[in-house]
Amino acid sequence: MQVTNQSRQPTLQVNALTKRYGAATVLDDLSLTLNPGKVVAILGENGSGKSTLLRIAATLTKPTSGAVYVNDTDAVGNPAEARRHIGAVMHSPMLYSDLTVRENLNLFATLCRINAPRQIVEETAERLRLTPRLDERVRKLSHGYRKRVSIARAILHSPALLLLDEPETGIDAPSLDDLIGIIEEWKAKGRAVLVATHNPELIADSADLVNRFRDGHLEPAT
Repeated sequence: MQVTNQSRQPTLQVNALTKRYGAATVLDDLSLTLNPGKVVAILGENGSGKSTLLRIAATLTKPTSGAVYVNDTDAVGNPAEARRHIGAVMHSPMLYSDLTVRENLNLFATLCRINAPRQIVEETAERLRLTPRLDERVRKLSHGYRKRVSIARAILHSPALLLLDEPETGIDAPSLDDLIGIIEEWKAKGRAVLVATHNPELIADSADLVNRFRDGHLEPAT
């Protein structure tokens, strides 16, 4: 089942989010609202908290305290339901290395109960320039191709919320153009994108707000 967000509720609502690792506070009482059709970019040094925020929003890490809602679903209390609305590209590709590209995408399509999964997989693979690699095992792919497969997996079910953690790392110029096109398409279709990046070109024409992490807080980038 393909999921889109056509309501006026926030696609992502983060309230008073705190994450501590031992004595270190990575996120400190952070709040963020991301509405449909908006792109929010986050800048910051490595270790500033960008990846932690995205991993919590993707239900991959639990916060120390605070709340996260995706399409009004409690992502901390009901992560399985929240994941129906989320597509995520993280530093880890989140793929099965011994399966082929096609098998990975088919598996994810089945888990998401996508209508016409074969057609969607083939169309998405073509869009990310993966068609010649569909029957190769993921472990044999270069880093750049694995990143393309990760992006394909993230958009396969047309999620309302797209979370991108430095997705441009390791991909070539044509793939970067494809990624920019995806971000712009998500915005045009009333979906939402939260992207952490070091590359201003990636969000130059699409970002509605650019924030910077500093001491566990978000503040407008200057």
